[in-house]
Amino acid sequence: MNNNYEYSGKLEQYQLEGSKHKGKRYASYEIDTLNQYQNFLYKRAMYGLKMYTDKEIATMGAKNKQRIISIQQKTQRILNLYKQEVVNKLSNNIFTRLFPNSPITNALVGELTFTDSGYINTIDFKSLGITKELIINKLIKENILPSNFYELKNIKVNG
Repeated sequence: MNNNYEYSGKLEQYQLEGSKHKGKRYASYEIDTLNQYQNFLYKRAMYGLKMYTDKEIATMGAKNKQRIISIQQKTQRILNLYKQEVVNKLSNNIFTRLFPNSPITNALVGELTFTDSGYINTIDFKSLGITKELIINKLIKENILPSNFYELKNIKVNG
């Protein structure tokens, strides 16, 4: 069979294979508890200008575009360091559990706490167990998203 369709996103594997339970197919959906405005703020921080149409970008002022780009770049730097912190914790945990009395473990566990802003961590969030909620909480802590993010009401969003 020629597969001319490209599926991506949360349902990528389901689109191709489906979810099987006792011979039947089911879809399991991730429920998003955020409203449209909260999702807008989250996506703008995560994706920057990529979340806008060409028409919307064309009508934006230069300062607004630069502000969006700046926030997105800061978000990516913060999340890159956050992923490094998670990898460090996982690595420390592995060494401590497998080799608890090793002098190498003692030396490495102390060393595996640094982060490097020049290093780009390419491990995906899912593999590291980083959920959307954890990302949002990190972005709130870093003042990318407002401290009252979860209380924000659904308002009309227009670019």
